[in-house]
Amino acid sequence: MSSTPLLVYNRIDRNRRTSRVLVGAFSMALLPCVSAGAVLVVPFVALAGGVIAFMMYGRALAASLESLEVPARTGSLHTVADLPHPLLVIIGVLLAVALLLSVVALIAATAYLISRYGARLVLRLARARPVGRDAEPALWRTVENLCIGAGLPMPSLHVIESPAPNALATGRDPQSAALVVTRGLITLLDARELQGVIAHELSHIGNHDIRLTTMLTALVGTLSLPLRVVTTPIRKAFQSHWTLGLLAASVCTPLLASLVFTLWGGSSDGDPLAELPLFIGWWALHATFAPVYALFVAPLIGLVIRQAVSRQREFLADADAALLTRDPIGLALALAKIGAARGDRLLDVEACVHLYCVDPQGERGSLLHWLFPSHPPLQQRIDLLARMGA
Repeated sequence: MSSTPLLVYNRIDRNRRTSRVLVGAFSMALLPCVSAGAVLVVPFVALAGGVIAFMMYGRALAASLESLEVPARTGSLHTVADLPHPLLVIIGVLLAVALLLSVVALIAATAYLISRYGARLVLRLARARPVGRDAEPALWRTVENLCIGAGLPMPSLHVIESPAPNALATGRDPQSAALVVTRGLITLLDARELQGVIAHELSHIGNHDIRLTTMLTALVGTLSLPLRVVTTPIRKAFQSHWTLGLLAASVCTPLLASLVFTLWGGSSDGDPLAELPLFIGWWALHATFAPVYALFVAPLIGLVIRQAVSRQREFLADADAALLTRDPIGLALALAKIGAARGDRLLDVEACVHLYCVDPQGERGSLLHWLFPSHPPLQQRIDLLARMGA
């Protein structure tokens, strides 16, 4: 079997460039979130700064500390602005270095985990189980024939035991790719229609879309993690009983509101940022607004990036599938059947929905999912395929 794709899989280089841009956008979007967490390291940074300052300046710094007049409003404690200038410089440098190292470490760890365990995590979240030729001979033959025609290696096949018809592909590259279909897709579609859906997923594999979309899964999941931590108890309580949901909301909402007002209201008394040096003030400003950003703005940025990256690729994968099978109407019929199917929905995670051939949430998704959909409208895809068939 040829290792070089024989068809129209010509977006590999562009997807690699997009992946680098995505990492940069992820870094910029993550920076304020890490700044919010940097509040936890302030005591350690201040202690380290004090030790370094005394080691560098010795008696001169001790004498300057003794000469300071303690403000009456703080008793025996000094405000940050009252500390000696050398100590403030050291603390500011340490805060900047700690923040930079935190961002670099988190990006590097995320990139490594995506490369090593990203596809495995997606398969686990989707509850997909591997199948062999003996378990699903018809499915295996369909995938194998299309891979031969496309010049792609055979991906590992997995099945989700769900009546909801859908499919997805994930992995680092075509050599390590995994193709997943649901039991509902196998039973709903005939051979012609199933071939169209599989060809669509093979386009994502051949063009290395799978690396990009798997990385996108980690981006959306990381940026939405703080909000999920806050809202998950409320959502789980509502799923148990509406009274428990109201109780959880009545407890969590005031706590969250008090956090926001405390962070924003703390700078209203005398504008303490004006008393701080510039290299300390920048961090204080970040520490004030970063928690609000992490909870409310970062998830929106992740959804906007996902919408910009993933939606157009569905149209392109449909076109590639039509060229591979020479049957655009087969895929159009499959999409129409999937869109008309009703019943149980997949156990999907918001960060993974863009991996599927058809939006697994559909009209039953959240308000944010409706505002920032992961897929183009199904009717538009069907109309374009119908015009290709005509």
